[in-house]
Amino acid sequence: MATINIGGNNQDRFYRYKMPKLISKIEGKGNGIKTVVPNMSDIARSLSRPPTYPTKFFGCELGAQVKCDEKNDRYIVNGAHEAAKLQELLDVFIKKYVLCAGCNNPETDLIIIGKNNSQKIIRDCKACGQRTDVDMRHKLVTYILKYPPSPPKSKSGKTKKKKGEDDEQASPTSKGSSEEGTDDELTRRIEAEAANLPTADQYKDDDDWALDTSAEAVAKRTKEFSKLLLDESDSDEDGDPYEQLDKWLEENATSASSNDIYKKIKELGVSKEFDQVLKHLVLGLFAKSFQGNMSNINKHIHKKAKLLQKFVQNPDGQRALLGATEVLVSEHKDLFESKIICNILMGYYQNDLLEEEVFQAWIEGVNSVDYQNLFKKTASVSYVDAAINQDIRNKAKPFAKWLEEAEEDDDEDDD
Repeated sequence: MATINIGGNNQDRFYRYKMPKLISKIEGKGNGIKTVVPNMSDIARSLSRPPTYPTKFFGCELGAQVKCDEKNDRYIVNGAHEAAKLQELLDVFIKKYVLCAGCNNPETDLIIIGKNNSQKIIRDCKACGQRTDVDMRHKLVTYILKYPPSPPKSKSGKTKKKKGEDDEQASPTSKGSSEEGTDDELTRRIEAEAANLPTADQYKDDDDWALDTSAEAVAKRTKEFSKLLLDESDSDEDGDPYEQLDKWLEENATSASSNDIYKKIKELGVSKEFDQVLKHLVLGLFAKSFQGNMSNINKHIHKKAKLLQKFVQNPDGQRALLGATEVLVSEHKDLFESKIICNILMGYYQNDLLEEEVFQAWIEGVNSVDYQNLFKKTASVSYVDAAINQDIRNKAKPFAKWLEEAEEDDDEDDD
């Protein structure tokens, strides 16, 4: 198996920290196209991180859904993604969540300290002892806090505790961790509630702390425990909000009004995540309706224009709309034609979803000065592979020419 140095230090042949070179395998086609990383477990083992972490990181960076099937050792990213692109993202993950910021050593532990809203994640370096905070603004942080890593262990197999780190600072996994290193939510909630129960010496009378075994007390405890299990089950069923949105759109897209869809988006708590929302809206609303008859494209865009306008009120939002469209046409080969792409862009333009300035910057490409200056949040985001992006922009050039000619006609009218 080919190996590379961890952290991008590939010039040093004698560098001791190695990992397998990422392998990607594209499966399926159309809506079902996906990228499998067959050696994700081996990579994660080299980094001393759960394989779900880099997989989820890919999803966050690519705006794609992922599936982590630990039982069958399959880690999947929706869409077609080249190994080189995923390797680049893996290097970013390593820099953010593995390497020590002081000595650049990859032998670090991820540790969660604090409680509730004051929690933070740190990289604890085994080589130099430096502790570095992880950027808590990244979306992956939410997943790590929900599914924390196993606590670091000493050679004796016991959980390590740094000097001065008390139980209140330790990660929730410091007590009662499972072999995989992730206590389930139910266990953590039971432990948290048990910690608040009074101890025996808090009672005035020793006879009072015996367990009440009356039928009424037993029934009450059973009811409370059943409710706890039900709450946990409901929480598991909720799952990812975007999976819920996709499922809801699949069932309701044709009948739901724009207000209904926006209400659902707000209900799921993702209304401010314009880039992700637009991708799921474009795929969920237009994947089927754009196919077949080109004359329907503008009509379908017009029907949902008011909904989409809520998310394209600035250049970054409009760039995200174009990115979502890149994903749409790349996943549906029957849409990957110049006439269809230009019709889609015309529909966006005529329904005030796309400004000429944004389109021109997009056509020029990511390396242009206008592109970098105009897009503040999305300038570094890749929605599809670079070659596919270039092909789509080439197919959009007839629309660019139409805009240019329309502007010249306006100038002549002014004269």
